[in-house]
Amino acid sequence: MFVVDWPVKDTYAINNVAVRNIKVDGTGTSVVNARVGGFASFENVDARNVGAPFVNNCGTFHFENPPTFDVRLLTGNDGGWYGATWCEDRPAAVPPPPPSAWN
Repeated sequence: MFVVDWPVKDTYAINNVAVRNIKVDGTGTSVVNARVGGFASFENVDARNVGAPFVNNCGTFHFENPPTFDVRLLTGNDGGWYGATWCEDRPAAVPPPPPSAWN
């Protein structure tokens, strides 16, 4: 989750975050939630049993297209990352199945 406090949402950003070589299993909502400007890259991130679209990106809530937070998908990501980015301020949680072994 990448978040900044509402009163300073247009003043601060989160930039140059690299997420690599992780597995995500059983989120109740998304893999990435962004409520800030800036950017992060994702490489070799495997995800499964995700309850909502993978990237919930409202950026700084100016609802620009593309959003003010740039999700940079690099190589090796697996599990459905290439779906549409969406923005839902309070997404409903979806109960995931119980964790199981990775193949």
